[in-house]
Amino acid sequence: MSFRLEVRDRASVEFIEGYLWYEQQRDGLGEEFHDEVQAYFDILRQRPTGFSKWRGPYKKINLKRFPYIVVFRFEKNTVIIFSVFHNKRNPAAWGRRR
Repeated sequence: MSFRLEVRDRASVEFIEGYLWYEQQRDGLGEEFHDEVQAYFDILRQRPTGFSKWRGPYKKINLKRFPYIVVFRFEKNTVIIFSVFHNKRNPAAWGRRR
């Protein structure tokens, strides 16, 4: 069974910013970042349970190659992606408006 995936605006912006930054570092690196994030989105669509609780109702999944976490919640057959968060940023800043 595949669940619905909803990516919130903030997560989309963070994803795009990460892609652009990596692409500036080396041609194709942004694509590699994109592919890894998309692979994790696919995993979450297939089996959204069993990942580490992070804060309150949120869970996280750590990317393997890039220093990012995907912050999400699973409710009513929908995986909601709230953030594609860089691990080097202050974790206390997560959830605050920029």
